[in-house]
Amino acid sequence: MSQNKPLVLLVEDDLDTARLYQALLTAEFMEVVHCQNCAKAKAWWAQSNRRPDLIVLDMRLPDGDGLMLCQEIMQDQPSPGETPVMVLSAHGDPRLPNLCRRAGAQVFLDKLSGLDQLVPMARNLLENKFHF
Repeated sequence: MSQNKPLVLLVEDDLDTARLYQALLTAEFMEVVHCQNCAKAKAWWAQSNRRPDLIVLDMRLPDGDGLMLCQEIMQDQPSPGETPVMVLSAHGDPRLPNLCRRAGAQVFLDKLSGLDQLVPMARNLLENKFHF
């Protein structure tokens, strides 16, 4: 990895959940940019000079669907999967992991049972991106 901390774009509407994720990721020496909805994430993506190294996004957002946002982001990359995406949801639909993969996400985690996997999965996605 470069000298810069890995940059994580966190798209999560629940502030308490966002604070928890941000604390976990920053404790692992990651820089986190938090956006509360699709519109803010799209605005940040459009104006940012630095692309995130990882995107962590909620499935259900107040102004849209996390999968649609994932698809839009994937289309705006020079090569597919350039920026890995982890989708999180508290809605136990068994179809979600496959739907997330089809949208371009590499990982789906259940918010209720997968919190302990957030940091290891983030590290794994970053390591694969940088080919350690």
